[in-house]
Amino acid sequence: MNTAIQCIILLACTIICISAGPARCMCVNTISAMDPKRIVGVTQYGLRPWCNKEEVIVTLTNGAQRCLDPAQQFTIVLVRAFKNLAKRAAKTNTTGQGTTTSPGTSTATSTATTTTLVPTSS
Repeated sequence: MNTAIQCIILLACTIICISAGPARCMCVNTISAMDPKRIVGVTQYGLRPWCNKEEVIVTLTNGAQRCLDPAQQFTIVLVRAFKNLAKRAAKTNTTGQGTTTSPGTSTATSTATTTTLVPTSS
């Protein structure tokens, strides 16, 4: 009887895990380029346990998000430009203690796999 209960519990746990399904990549389709004037932010994702490819997602002026092909020259230049803007904004907004001020003007958060970049409005 005890073994039967253990098997039922194991079966139930297996069904729950399988039904949830694995997390997937956010970018199914990518585009090679777009009008840079419409881009207000860039998020770059590296390799993750549930997604084995790099992803670059841009946020547009209307709030929509699009996936760019990270191998394209346009995307490489765009990410580099946003990183430079974020570095410059962080330098100009740094106080004596080394913290950034002016929330909402520029953020450059970096973890092991994610970089979110938003330029200043100036």
